[in-house]
Amino acid sequence: MEYFDPREYDLAGRIARLRTKHGVIETPYLFPVIDPTRQQPSLETIDKLGFNAIITNAYLFYKRNRGRIKSIHESLNWKHPVMTDSGGYQVLVYGGVEIDNKTIVNYEKKIGVDIGVILDIPTGTRMEFGEAWKAVQTTFDRAVEALPVIMDSDQLWVLPIQGAPYKELVKYSSIRAWRYPYHIHAFGSPTVFLERYDYSKIVELVATARLYLPPHKPLHVFGVGHPMILPFLVALGGDLFDSASYILYARDDRYMTETGTKRIDELSYLPCNCPVCSKYTAREIQKLSREERVKLLSLHNLYILRKELLNTKQAIKEGRLWEYLEYKSKAHPTLRKAFETVKKYLDLINKYNPLTKGSPYAMFLIDVDSLYNPRLVSIRHNTLSNILTSYKGKYVELYPALYKPYNQQEWISNKMSKGNILLYHPYLGIFPPELSNTYPYFQHEESINIVFMEKYSEKIISEIMIIKPKAITIHYVRNTWSEHIAKILEEKLKKTIDVKIVEIT
Repeated sequence: MEYFDPREYDLAGRIARLRTKHGVIETPYLFPVIDPTRQQPSLETIDKLGFNAIITNAYLFYKRNRGRIKSIHESLNWKHPVMTDSGGYQVLVYGGVEIDNKTIVNYEKKIGVDIGVILDIPTGTRMEFGEAWKAVQTTFDRAVEALPVIMDSDQLWVLPIQGAPYKELVKYSSIRAWRYPYHIHAFGSPTVFLERYDYSKIVELVATARLYLPPHKPLHVFGVGHPMILPFLVALGGDLFDSASYILYARDDRYMTETGTKRIDELSYLPCNCPVCSKYTAREIQKLSREERVKLLSLHNLYILRKELLNTKQAIKEGRLWEYLEYKSKAHPTLRKAFETVKKYLDLINKYNPLTKGSPYAMFLIDVDSLYNPRLVSIRHNTLSNILTSYKGKYVELYPALYKPYNQQEWISNKMSKGNILLYHPYLGIFPPELSNTYPYFQHEESINIVFMEKYSEKIISEIMIIKPKAITIHYVRNTWSEHIAKILEEKLKKTIDVKIVEIT
């Protein structure tokens, strides 16, 4: 069946429909981890919050039912999709489980899960390379062993990608995964990195997996459940996530925010307007019994997770996911490091990122990070390749793109008929006036900081050097950014090109 249907792309992130026996899951999606014996908040509440799929542990379900076959949907009183882990987390934490791979996979099949996982060997972060290599090989051996059991089922099956923290093993696992007919791939073992706020390492490894995995199959990232990191992983191709963080943090009196976690006893105010925070003050929650406090904090944490998913999806829809990452990266030093890691994978992003969206919103150009916006980079490259090469070896006059629409500036409109006129802009680079009314030359909002003039100029200089004009006159307006850039260009170009700068009066 056609089970995965991407509808919208931005960067390597996508909004897609994942079809299961018990309904459609819209990605990006986070599965709340469910404990059937002491679940809080209730599944009814989780459903009402907008989470239409959950994940629980098939190994624990097997132990509590002593191996008896029971419909997992009936047992949980849940009519929507159910994903189950097979016990891999217990293997990671305790070193093993009292069940074999074939038995647990067969059990997942018979209890009617919508998405099942083989019993993999997570590599965690403490294994030596040789141990991790053996764990990867064992995971693939078990993937082969499970095939006769799962091939005739109508469920979706997950092949975990192990090898962390070794990037080369993650690459090897991802390439080898092409051989196996599994529906979903899952990056394993990121929990320790999350606990240490080592987000850049998670981003690096997930990007490596996505780079070498089949692009038409969804990628699940196990154990990721903090709103801080979700949009960065989505931007590099993460489709599915799961976590018990909402309840684990609540039991530790931790309150999720979009930029970190805070202890509830440290808060004077609740910086959120969810139903919990709208009804209670920080002081009132602090005075509640532990049971009531955990209940409310877990609810709040779920609201924050859902809000982050919706914000990320809306950014994808509008074609502003890069701008959203720019905004998020300013909130915490670890997110800044994660964003710098994202920049290393622009080639991966460009494989997926559409050049424009159907109804393009104005591009926000904020600071030097905006220079790396893949959509802007692609447009500048295409302009250079397809249009500006016709200016090669000619005399060129450069005018500043100061006020939109740029081709109607007084110093441009009366000179356009003479030809060889180009405009320059800190973010947009150099371009002919004829593009002034197109996207994004007209549809953008900008913030230009003179602190970054050298960085802006570097990009413009590289474009000029590709054109290699016979001579160039750079016009500028005093006391504007154009004066700074014109002087930098003159200084950097005068050794190789006949260049002069002229003030516009």
